Amino acid sequence: MKVGFIGLGIMGAPMALNIRKRGHALTVYNRTPDKARPLTEAGATHVSSPQAIGDVDALITCVTDGAAEDAVIFESGLIDRLPKACVHASCTTTGIDSARKLAAEHGKRGRLFVAAPVLGRAVDMAPAGKLFVIAAGPPEGIARCTPLFEAVGQRTFVFGADPVSAVAVKLAVNFMILAAVEAMSEAFVLTTRYGVQRSDFYEFITATLFSAGPYKSYGKLIEQDSFTPANFAVPLGLKDAKLAIDAAEKVNMALPAGNVARDHLVQALAQGYGEEDWAVIARVIANNLKPR
Repeated sequence: MKVGFIGLGIMGAPMALNIRKRGHALTVYNRTPDKARPLTEAGATHVSSPQAIGDVDALITCVTDGAAEDAVIFESGLIDRLPKACVHASCTTTGIDSARKLAAEHGKRGRLFVAAPVLGRAVDMAPAGKLFVIAAGPPEGIARCTPLFEAVGQRTFVFGADPVSAVAVKLAVNFMILAAVEAMSEAFVLTTRYGVQRSDFYEFITATLFSAGPYKSYGKLIEQDSFTPANFAVPLGLKDAKLAIDAAEKVNMALPAGNVARDHLVQALAQGYGEEDWAVIARVIANNLKPR
């Protein structure tokens, strides 16, 4: 299959490399050309602009946010240059409106669009091809993308024909992780104020009822009060918090826990933690406390 891949960040680069390892002809674009070097060394072709992606059977985008996706798809003119037979699978974590716009604009051109955000850690699960793919879109589009999803993920979960459904699932899952980080942050600060060692509290919660991945990985960062290098940096967390809150508001729903966590992420930026992992919320809460 001839595949175009846009976005070679911490998540996109290993995904693209795994697609190439499966033998697919790969053309890649990234704003920072140096990030394409491992792909070109593996046989991929790097182009200097999105519109140069060319005659591909499938396009995958994995960029920072909806604005970045707009830039590479619409502002670049790529939307009118892709072959009609091409299917676009967006692995970007974006908002409800972005998914609707992409589905509508591709549909006007007789093209298929699939929302396919991924779940998993970029540092280990992405290189190993063990991500989880959250897919929704026309069945034909999903079928055509299946070999690519199998290259990057251990399992694909399909949530129907409307791409918006996959976006809603991804935002809901990220909200759940953020809520867990917020709850752990408050719990660690609370117990610390009563003289409990963070290491003892971490051992207790992860050995009993809170042994799932997010509690172990983000809990370890809080326990060590060390938030770099970031698994998921504060600006990305804030972006996703806002997207989840916006998605809820569109269906007349409130996310109170999301609002609290969003405010703490805003405070994290104000306190100079923009390059830290979003688990730095724990430090923000501690900083906000009055001395005993």
